[in-house]
Amino acid sequence: DPVTIQLIESGTTEAAYEVQVSGGTQSGNKFTASYSFSDVPSGTYTMKVIKSKHVTREYTVTVGAENVTQDVEIWLLGDVNGDGTINVKDKKLIFNHLNDPSGALTGYALDVGDVNRDGTINVKDKKLIFNHLKGISLWS
Repeated sequence: DPVTIQLIESGTTEAAYEVQVSGGTQSGNKFTASYSFSDVPSGTYTMKVIKSKHVTREYTVTVGAENVTQDVEIWLLGDVNGDGTINVKDKKLIFNHLNDPSGALTGYALDVGDVNRDGTINVKDKKLIFNHLKGISLWS
């Protein structure tokens, strides 16, 4: 699936720049793709990275006179540890989040673990990952 990369100027909500790139070159469970924007005025932008079946990720990018390089990483929905595949490790992280306060997920991992996208990680998300491991796709 293609990856969409947007630059949203600070103080606005609409993308000022947008590019779509291929899913990239695979190495193990990870993909790498190159992207670029031309003639972007100096300023602060939110860079939004979007791909089907993945959790959108946002970065703050400051553009000045020099070229800016920003490596980005997005994870498959349910791939809580970001290793490129949904497996029992992810189910265990969800279990720990639900049962052990010291195992609470935060930040991007919390977003990735909210498989049903209802705003919280709960037993429904754990069940969806369990079903996925049994062969029932998260995206059926």
